[in-house]
Amino acid sequence: MKIKEFGNDGEERSSNRIKVLEFDDSSAISRAEKPSVIVPPERSAGVKESVSTQNEFTPIYQVRQKAEEIFLLDLGWLAGDIGWFLPGAAGCALTFSNRNPPRRWVEIPVSAVLVKHPGGNILFDAGISPNAMETHDKGLVEAFPIVNMSSENEIANQLNKCGLQAKDIDFIVISHLHLDHIGQLGVFRDFGPPIIVQKRELESALYLLWQNKGGAYDFADLGALRGANWAPIDDRQFELLDGVVIEWTGGHTAGHQVMHVNTQSGQHYTFTGDYLHIPEEYELEAKGWLLSDAEEWHAYIRKLKLMQKARRSHLVMGHDPNLWNKYPAAPGSLR
Repeated sequence: MKIKEFGNDGEERSSNRIKVLEFDDSSAISRAEKPSVIVPPERSAGVKESVSTQNEFTPIYQVRQKAEEIFLLDLGWLAGDIGWFLPGAAGCALTFSNRNPPRRWVEIPVSAVLVKHPGGNILFDAGISPNAMETHDKGLVEAFPIVNMSSENEIANQLNKCGLQAKDIDFIVISHLHLDHIGQLGVFRDFGPPIIVQKRELESALYLLWQNKGGAYDFADLGALRGANWAPIDDRQFELLDGVVIEWTGGHTAGHQVMHVNTQSGQHYTFTGDYLHIPEEYELEAKGWLLSDAEEWHAYIRKLKLMQKARRSHLVMGHDPNLWNKYPAAPGSLR
């Protein structure tokens, strides 16, 4: 390994302003892991240089890198009663003065998120199985039927629009284990990317299924993933890569989590999973039948609003009926 020193005019000299570290072929670091580490002038004075007997240099300052590009993957459409998403009169519930309210049947998109980052490609959620209407619990798909899906909505084809294949995914983050968020995970199993899920979510899903009280969890999804490369975490916040933070919310399910992403262009996005299905939940600060723990849900909603205001963050709700009017579908992207 060599240390080259350059002045402002680009000439190599001993009185340096910028130091560039280069690893030669004898370094223990592989060729694929040999970046040039640039130490800015303002940091140079504070960088500690420790030289071993083999004349190796150990930098302690590294430049943090954030997400380069974000793609929203179109994985089809589901439908359901508005009461699943909104409570009371807003959800068309019967009231004393209105015993016959009009019912609302809502169609919602199913989506996933692909984050291209210098540290690796991240997939957030994996949609619903294309065969769910035939393979999943009849009562479940009666409540949440697939109303629009074609081969174009298969996750492998969506990744192709972004120039990637299933083998190119380095990390998979799952908001929660309901049928419309893990249905196409099997595509990635042979390639072994870690599937990052809250430990309590995995425990809760299996606990409920074992009692035949699975709700929106289905054996058709989870049984096929037994032995996959699960990476359960037990953290309220976990920074997976620079500027990519996974945060536990609970509320919708015991181990529900959202993902915050900062981009190189300075934008901040929060992908809400099913903590928020539709914008009215955010506006009313209320959720319908798809609420597992009201205290957890209400404890997070004001925090989310504070974060959005302070960071000017974009809230991306993957089931927002107007999602594709607000954001581009792949191959369009966010930066």
